[in-house]
Amino acid sequence: MKNRIINKENHWEYWSLELKEELKTGLFNKVVGEKLVFENEKIKVWSIHLKPGKRLPFHCHNKKYFWTALSKGKARSYFNNGSVIESEYKIGDTKCYTDLDEDHFFIHDLTNIGNTILIFSTVEFK
Repeated sequence: MKNRIINKENHWEYWSLELKEELKTGLFNKVVGEKLVFENEKIKVWSIHLKPGKRLPFHCHNKKYFWTALSKGKARSYFNNGSVIESEYKIGDTKCYTDLDEDHFFIHDLTNIGNTILIFSTVEFK
């Protein structure tokens, strides 16, 4: 995965007023994928199939989790610290977040800015 930082922390000039307003609701959105495909007492497994130009709205990550890219593609994410990052994914790219909890979380969205469907699997630990 390659990242390109468009905007650094605490710089909001790339944010539209609509995005700033929508970010406020992201704290309450715990839906971290498009479809919940499995859940038990220990994990939730989510899938994302994001077509070019489509967007997953702001959502909050407050549990340990990891994601794996099942397709190649490009995305842009706006984060609650003001940063904007564009990422290029390869099949098999995986990232793990082990330090998240109710007090240590982040909020972001995900927009497919490429020309392929972005497919991810996300596993969230309860």
